[in-house]
Amino acid sequence: MDGRHIVCFGNELHGDDGFGVRVYQQLRRLAWPRDVKLFNAGIAGLSALEFLTDCRQAILVDALADTGNAGAVCVFKPDDTVGRWETPIGHGLGIPYLLKALEIVCESPPDIIIVGAEVEKRAIKPFSPGLSGKSERAVEKAVRTIQRLVSV
Repeated sequence: MDGRHIVCFGNELHGDDGFGVRVYQQLRRLAWPRDVKLFNAGIAGLSALEFLTDCRQAILVDALADTGNAGAVCVFKPDDTVGRWETPIGHGLGIPYLLKALEIVCESPPDIIIVGAEVEKRAIKPFSPGLSGKSERAVEKAVRTIQRLVSV
């Protein structure tokens, strides 16, 4: 259990909800240490639990609800209660639900870090592929943030 997993969530067919998938596409192009594995979890829901096993650290990437700063990249731990857990409309139960399930099924869960970008509700449109300008600019910030987290 010594690896690190980067797990990206989102639905690229629903506008800014595809943020995590877009980050995954950029991360795939980079060289990573041997112990780092990348996963495109898409809209896996509880099936994403398999990506959180057999690792000591998991970085989860997803779109976050806009709290007034659309395009801002946020980094936090699951315990952070600063309102970061709101997920955009159409997001279902999201990462908080997944992490609750992880507590139940995993004896020693990995250290979790969430990297997300705040997205405007109006930028999540069913069957509208592509990110808004703010979210597209946030992709590169998220990639650099993840690179820094992995290098620590």
